[in-house]
Amino acid sequence: MNLLINSNAKRIPLADGVEIYQGDCMEIMPKLTHIQFDLGWADPPYNIGKKYDGYNDSMNDKDYMEWVGRWFNELQYRCRNIAIYPPKTKLLEYWNLMPHKHLIICAWSPFGAIRGNFIHQYIPLLVPSKPVTRVKDCWWNVQVSGLGYFYREKKYDHPGQTSLDITQRIIKAFTWPGDWVLDPFGGTGTTAEACIKLGRKCILIEQSKKYVDIAVKRIKRVLD
Repeated sequence: MNLLINSNAKRIPLADGVEIYQGDCMEIMPKLTHIQFDLGWADPPYNIGKKYDGYNDSMNDKDYMEWVGRWFNELQYRCRNIAIYPPKTKLLEYWNLMPHKHLIICAWSPFGAIRGNFIHQYIPLLVPSKPVTRVKDCWWNVQVSGLGYFYREKKYDHPGQTSLDITQRIIKAFTWPGDWVLDPFGGTGTTAEACIKLGRKCILIEQSKKYVDIAVKRIKRVLD
């Protein structure tokens, strides 16, 4: 399996309860024994050939799902609950991995991305079966990067940027203020921004120094 991942882990504390680890999530997660996380929130690579910095997003399906199974099991072990932003084409495989799950559909009215002549106007989320408060399982007019002109969030130099809107909704629905969130694919720091704004604590893991540098600058702006 050809995964080009930086093996030298580096801890970057940014505030009380806000940290980033630069390195491979499979190397770092087993070492995070000092915290029992309340929620693991993952928006993983989809294996669709995106040009990530230092990661091969074009594995064969068997290798990809073996890799998913490894980080998923470790995330599940570290966290009381987990929520996943899965690829539509692998929804069944992710569903079968998840214990005690529920499906949330995020939909929108503008035209979304066009792939194979399908105009995409929804994405699925796999979430814990017991939210901390009442929450609808259809979220309307969410912000996702595929909306193009209608995407109103600040854009960062990342091919698979996670929606801040969706991340905030997930964290509100499945954690309490002061809870700990673990994100094994931290990207450009979306989860940290959401946690800071909502009064949660978090650890992000990201293998790319390029994305970590972006995330650090982003988080410092949120903290200021």
